[in-house]
Amino acid sequence: MIFTNPAFLWGLLAVLIPIAVHLLNFHRYRTVYFSNVARLQELHTESRRTSNLRRWLLLALRILAIVFLVLAFAHPVIPNRESTTRSGNTVVSVFIDNTFSMESASQQGSLIDEGVRKARELVTAYGVGDRYQLLTADLSGVQMRWLSRDEFLDALDAVKPSAASPLLSDVVRRQLSFMASSGAANRHAYIISDFQRSAADFDALPADSLSDITFVPLQGTEADNLFIDTLVLDAPAYFKGGSVAVEVTVHNSGSHDAEKVPLKLLVGGHERALATVDVPAGGAAKVPLRFATDSAGWLDGSVTIEDYPVTFDDSYHFALLVGESTTMLELTGGTPNEWLARLFADDSTVIRRTAQHLPSTLADISFIVLDEVNDLPSGEAQQLAAWVNDGGTLLFIPKPGQPRVELPGIGITLSGWSANTVRAKAVDYGNSLYRGVFSATSDEMELPLVHAHYQSIAALLSPLTSIISLADGSSLLSVSPTGAGRVYIFSAPLRDECTDLVNQALFVPTLYNMALYSRPQPVPCHTLGSGDPIVLQGTYDLNTPPQLSALHSPLSTLPDVRRVGDRYMLVPHGELTEAGIYSLGDEHLAFNHPRRESLMEFLTPGEVADAIEDRDGYSVVANAGRHLGDTLRAREGGHSLWWLCILIALAALAAETAILKLTANRKPL
Repeated sequence: MIFTNPAFLWGLLAVLIPIAVHLLNFHRYRTVYFSNVARLQELHTESRRTSNLRRWLLLALRILAIVFLVLAFAHPVIPNRESTTRSGNTVVSVFIDNTFSMESASQQGSLIDEGVRKARELVTAYGVGDRYQLLTADLSGVQMRWLSRDEFLDALDAVKPSAASPLLSDVVRRQLSFMASSGAANRHAYIISDFQRSAADFDALPADSLSDITFVPLQGTEADNLFIDTLVLDAPAYFKGGSVAVEVTVHNSGSHDAEKVPLKLLVGGHERALATVDVPAGGAAKVPLRFATDSAGWLDGSVTIEDYPVTFDDSYHFALLVGESTTMLELTGGTPNEWLARLFADDSTVIRRTAQHLPSTLADISFIVLDEVNDLPSGEAQQLAAWVNDGGTLLFIPKPGQPRVELPGIGITLSGWSANTVRAKAVDYGNSLYRGVFSATSDEMELPLVHAHYQSIAALLSPLTSIISLADGSSLLSVSPTGAGRVYIFSAPLRDECTDLVNQALFVPTLYNMALYSRPQPVPCHTLGSGDPIVLQGTYDLNTPPQLSALHSPLSTLPDVRRVGDRYMLVPHGELTEAGIYSLGDEHLAFNHPRRESLMEFLTPGEVADAIEDRDGYSVVANAGRHLGDTLRAREGGHSLWWLCILIALAALAAETAILKLTANRKPL
């Protein structure tokens, strides 16, 4: 036998009270003289024995009542063989899945309603003095607290559908961590969910030998669902007077083909494109849409379809920052490069400037070319490195014929000058520089020749990726991500005596897109509940925090905006629950619901049991209509004896009362 609330055993000290009363309760007798006391002495002896017996019996009954009343509060249990109940306090963490899929209908309303009812049932299997935690898909900090039973039952009334969609392993990990902080001997975690396949990552479940984790599957209804899965834009930068290609992927998770499904592209609240799509059952289809960027600034857009009954994933929102132009700065070690001058001459989108030294500020420059520049002063090298780390794009063209060329501050070194002619072997057409440039590629395409180049390129601070590789194993063009920016490195000077790349068609998109895509772009769309920091474009006064407000609803909040170096970042904490376009200062942010809930496929109780069959501490309670509290008491609680202790205590008190009443009219002699 064990006690689940052993602290109450200190109450056994209360037995000292009736003992003290008994010892101090002595009767004083008055002597009366009679002529013949023989008969009276016989009666007096018999009365004193009866009185002493009554007092000792009352004392025993009072001690018995106190002892068993204390034992009842200590909750004695005879465990079953399968029970893991230990002596000590008990904490119970209950997770109720309130994701969108739990809005499916069940026999008693929605699955969320059924989950709340199951949570009310399971608390009956535990004591009034136990502590409870209510956790939902939001996993908010407010839920990281212990509740009494009454507080827990009241909190169940506030459970509503949520846009959050955590993985099963994240939920269990959060429960185990919080229960471990309690120090309780008995830790019980319950997950009441429809166990959607897309979120049930059983392989990642944590192990904890001190806790019991019980899954309570609710039978979800699999439904046909058509939804916009992803949205991809054709380029990382956009300018006034250009166009934007939007490619959306429409997914059909149902068992029936969807034909002639209409899609609408809305930009700035106006319809800009229409399309129809056929999506096979269980498959997906990609749909291209295009619109013109006729104005600079923020463009808010969304692609929508119509599908029932699941509607939260029928829209996909995005926000683009369209610029007027981008500014490049060309630093030369001598005469400005004629090929760069020809490429960017009279171009209103890329404004080219030349100089011998870095200006005092680089705030308005997004692309810098170092063309055969001699050694940079240390101050300019540090300024250039800081600019790249903050998001700038740098192109480094080396000076020829040197034993070693170094780009200080960034850790780029070129060595091994070779005058041997070698042809390019491959071009990474999947690189962002060539996005949308080639409709098709062929192995017969003519690749550039290199007559002289540096055979070795080393980057100390970040990895190198080859864009144009050569047949000798070296690279003509490489890129190295550095901080928030990137550095492109040519191994050969851009001269026709060093390479014929300057005379080929490949030269134009390579250099032009470097400049065009150099300006750091905001991410066009974000996912609700991800928690990933968002890099902001503007500058903010943190003494007066900015407000994050929905453009098409009254929803607003004060977000967590932080300064990291020279950039500002927004750190989400689950304060947003609605998809849409939000404004923060002068910039716009688009948020969408995660698509994990869109796949309306669920695990059966048998599949859940099979998935955790070899995991210690995990178990499944099938939802077969039986009261959950009764099931848990029979399985986990063993044989509880608190009720027997109450009966014995009441019986002792009843016996004491009966003795007192029977002897009330009898006076001791």
